[in-house]
Amino acid sequence: MKKIGIVTTGGDAPGMNAAIRALTRIAATENIQVLGFLRGWEGLMTNNFIQLTPRSVSGIIQLGGTILHTHRTLEFETREGVKKASQTLSANKVNGLVVIGGDGSFRGGCDLMEETDALIVGVPATIDNDVCGTEETIGFDTAVNTAVEEIDKIRDTAISHERIFVVEVMGRERGFLALTVGITVGAEIILIPEKKLALNEIFQTIKENIARGKKSGIIVAAEGVGDNQALTREIQKNTNLEARLSILGYAQRGGSPSARSRLLASLFADEAVRLLLDERGNRVVGLQKGKMTSSNLKESCHSKKPLDLSMLKLAEKLAT
Repeated sequence: MKKIGIVTTGGDAPGMNAAIRALTRIAATENIQVLGFLRGWEGLMTNNFIQLTPRSVSGIIQLGGTILHTHRTLEFETREGVKKASQTLSANKVNGLVVIGGDGSFRGGCDLMEETDALIVGVPATIDNDVCGTEETIGFDTAVNTAVEEIDKIRDTAISHERIFVVEVMGRERGFLALTVGITVGAEIILIPEKKLALNEIFQTIKENIARGKKSGIIVAAEGVGDNQALTREIQKNTNLEARLSILGYAQRGGSPSARSRLLASLFADEAVRLLLDERGNRVVGLQKGKMTSSNLKESCHSKKPLDLSMLKLAEKLAT
């Protein structure tokens, strides 16, 4: 293993820079040259990269986003685009490629795997925490803490004005973020794509809370559950309480990574380099039962990570 590439693809996540730093420095201790491809898969298709050294990655561990930038490109979804990326790896004599991203990024890695001899290793970094093969992804803890901090402030206003606030967090298809945030902020209701609640069930829960003496409440809703603006209007119409919608949006992706996200980035990077040194490619590194592990890249891409729906029951008990 003489030379490896790093690419950050898909949505950014806090801790990507910490992973870039760790990969570069750990590789340097093994006399491995590191190329950082710019703007995601686009950099691989256009042969656009920078040399990464221990000094060039100084001072980035605390930065959100990615110094390599990320960009969604439709061309890479074509066979021609994947071949261009493969040719770039071959032309630069890259032996291994580390893909930092989420499940969509790893699907791209699966496609590239079919066209290149370079070993590919995935490092899970997404605030959605939906990568199969790891209990936690880089950036998830940071996004949870960002949302919790904002919702704690919103609750102050909810109590002061005796209002219901629907707070929309990210999660188009999965509810890992909404469920964890909902429990940790003491939300009265949590709405996730995996288990839809009928409007009448939501109204009934709010009315029961009113009967218990509650005059305000927080509903944490993943963006993938539907039109949360319409939901807010219906709540106000059917409960006789003022209701407001607050969308946290892209703030959840940004900011300085938490200590947890930085630690995972460093641990994942160490495991990724070790796999490449052992010539074990086409893997995704992960955390299972507190230990570093890896799983098959294809299996990770085509499997759905289970969400522990029993946590909803816990949330209901805590909201009484």
